[in-house]
Amino acid sequence: MHPHTDIVPLPPYTRLFGPVTQARVIRLFVVYLALLGAGTALLFLAHQDSLRIFGMGLIFPGGGFLAHADICTRDGIGHLLAALAGMAAFGVSLLVWFGTGNILAPPLAWLGLAIGAATMRHGALRSSTIEMVYAGLALALGATAIAMSAWFALARRQRRIDNAYLASQCGQLAVIFNAAGDAADAPEMSLDHLQRLRFALDRALQPLDQFNGFEKIDQFQTAATRYQLNFLAYGVALTQARFTPAFRGYMHTAQIALLDKQAQHQVWSYWGLENLWGNLHADPDPVARENIMYTGFVALQMALFSASTGRRDFSEAGRFTLTHPSGKRYVHDAGALLRRLEHEYTASPFYLIACEPNWVYPLCNTIGASAIMAFDAQHREQRWAGRAQDFRHHLEAEFLDGFGRYVPCKSARTGLALPAIGGVMPLAMPCFFLNTIAPDLARRQWLLLRRQLFDRNGALRRRAFWPIDTGNYGFSRASAYSATALAAAELGDSAVNRACMEALEMECPSVLKDGVIHRRKASVWAHGVELMARAGTRDGFRQLIQAPPALAGPQLDGLAYPAILVASAHADGDGLRAVLYADGVHAIGLSGLRPNAQYLANDIAMTADAGGAARFNLTLGGRTSLHVRAQGGG
Repeated sequence: MHPHTDIVPLPPYTRLFGPVTQARVIRLFVVYLALLGAGTALLFLAHQDSLRIFGMGLIFPGGGFLAHADICTRDGIGHLLAALAGMAAFGVSLLVWFGTGNILAPPLAWLGLAIGAATMRHGALRSSTIEMVYAGLALALGATAIAMSAWFALARRQRRIDNAYLASQCGQLAVIFNAAGDAADAPEMSLDHLQRLRFALDRALQPLDQFNGFEKIDQFQTAATRYQLNFLAYGVALTQARFTPAFRGYMHTAQIALLDKQAQHQVWSYWGLENLWGNLHADPDPVARENIMYTGFVALQMALFSASTGRRDFSEAGRFTLTHPSGKRYVHDAGALLRRLEHEYTASPFYLIACEPNWVYPLCNTIGASAIMAFDAQHREQRWAGRAQDFRHHLEAEFLDGFGRYVPCKSARTGLALPAIGGVMPLAMPCFFLNTIAPDLARRQWLLLRRQLFDRNGALRRRAFWPIDTGNYGFSRASAYSATALAAAELGDSAVNRACMEALEMECPSVLKDGVIHRRKASVWAHGVELMARAGTRDGFRQLIQAPPALAGPQLDGLAYPAILVASAHADGDGLRAVLYADGVHAIGLSGLRPNAQYLANDIAMTADAGGAARFNLTLGGRTSLHVRAQGGG
């Protein structure tokens, strides 16, 4: 099956859970049966009221408070409210477990509620209360069984409908995926685009221990500083690869700085807590065990830096060393991160790697897989070739919900998955990375998602986009529009890309201040994703990962930032063509020239030194074209 001409169907829905998930759900059910048995034994065999109430609290969270609950007396209503509050507290503990990986929170909350109820002294239990609890439990279990059966039937039906829809779209692929590659041999950024790029560069080029302009909300979820660094860096790398491959200078410096900022302790200090309360392990090194949200994301950052610059700085032994305030050093580099990813893929029962302890995210695993594929292409290795089929199999068997959508995340210990919340963005963004790993799956998921994006009149259905910005939890659709536009650009869906970018500008208008364009309502993360989308072109990310360009020839170097903005820089045989924005006379540096050779830069003659470098002054007036060529060359 060719990924650009055919559509792979959804696998038939034959069971509620994949084999790995099923084993964990059964184990979870057995644990609950043990609690139910222990609670029942205490309830019927113990002679002390406190022990019987404790047993009732083991049956379900907050159940012990129902021992003296009724709707007729003040005390009874108080106990009923206490039971409801206990259930709510347990719900909060589940959110804490999801949000921070704290696996201790739910069992401690359950046990604490049971103990709290047992310490209350309000006399003997009424038999009617016990009967009510078991009747309610039976009704809950029965309702769950009915709901699961209904879900299974609906999902099977929806899979058939979706596969019929996919088959009907085979003749429409050229219409939907109609974007062409770059029309120009040397694509160029507009001044508007450069001013947006400055949003990332200004944050990258400040001192390493400073994080001015970054959002500091929490370090456990999607507003964490590490994700802001990741996606700003991805945006700079994709911009470098497409528009300025022949420019070293501050574009290289920015990517290196964004990686070095990842090594600052304030960025990775979160792992000490997450590892302790999620894995019961006191190692603060974020690379030491399953944590793809750090290891995989940083590995891709390194891979894109190398693909867009041709440099291998972070492949040097120990180049990415993390230093703990205690003085302990954790010595890593690109190779160490890749070896850790390989080990974790093999060790994980789901094959996909967990991150926030015990939670497995398909999106994050496509990012880690992209990193391995990129380094394979750069170093002529075959790490991913032996893993691709297993990865694909587990992705399809364990992480598709009944309605054919990839679940946002799944608990590695319990098999429980979060529902597909968050609108279209968590469904759209995986398509961007899947286009590298499994383009046919990316196309299938995109076609299923695309049905939700437009109404009958062809207008963008804005309510399909979550009104909460993933990057800062504020009320804005900036991240949703940017991420969907990014996936559309990579897949070549120009209609969706254009509609999302127009909606982004309408709802979160651009603001120009001091030469930098930003969006007031948009998070730093959303700015990074938008930068990626603006650098995107059909299959652009996939080509950069799988076949990074050979970078050779003259390069711009040593330009002052932000005095000179480079809109385009492309090697031209033994020469260089570039477009610069600046005013006045500025020093221009060149590297990669033939040693001691004669060159012309526009009409300025120069001689390269023995190291192949040269420097000259050039008068710039707004948008200025620069053509460097060897004397006697074209």
